[in-house]
Amino acid sequence: MDSTLTADQQLALAVEFRVPIPQMVPARGYGEVVVRRDETGDGWAVTDGAMVGLRAWTEGEDGGWRPVSDIGRAAAYRHTREDALALAHRVAEYEAITHQVLLGVIADPLGHAVRTRRHRITCPRCHHQGVEEYGEAISGTDDYADCARCPACRLEWALDPGADVTCTTCGGSGIPGAGPIGRRTPDGWQFAPTCGCVASSGQ
Repeated sequence: MDSTLTADQQLALAVEFRVPIPQMVPARGYGEVVVRRDETGDGWAVTDGAMVGLRAWTEGEDGGWRPVSDIGRAAAYRHTREDALALAHRVAEYEAITHQVLLGVIADPLGHAVRTRRHRITCPRCHHQGVEEYGEAISGTDDYADCARCPACRLEWALDPGADVTCTTCGGSGIPGAGPIGRRTPDGWQFAPTCGCVASSGQ
């Protein structure tokens, strides 16, 4: 009788997967994101792999690394295996970016301080501070619009010349949470609320 397990059977027995963080130096932090199955159920969590003080990655407005002891096991182990693995790869990319920023600060702390004071955009959704600026071409013209993109949660938004680009509420878009400029309501389309940083700038 052949006792060899099929690939699917082996996969079903797995209780942990490790996703390497690109270009991470292990001595400066965890070198991987660990996907773990709940010991008491079928859910999966994206964790930092710590043996003590385990943290799980959460999404949403207050997303990021949160101690499992704070959010509870149900909130931490809420994913299917496939969803947890997909999320773990996104988190690994985010951690790699954060790590490279940290190395830049270590290599050039004074230069980083000057750049930070001059211009720093924070994602209004996940509050990541390594936001990238880029120019979005305007169709039919030679001009472009100033935009921002969060490498962590993938949110993209247009920067408003009248808004404070360092505002953590709108990320320089003039719209809280960098949401759409209009939204549908029972009474029809209405403009979204304007961020307070626009009013304070005198626009």
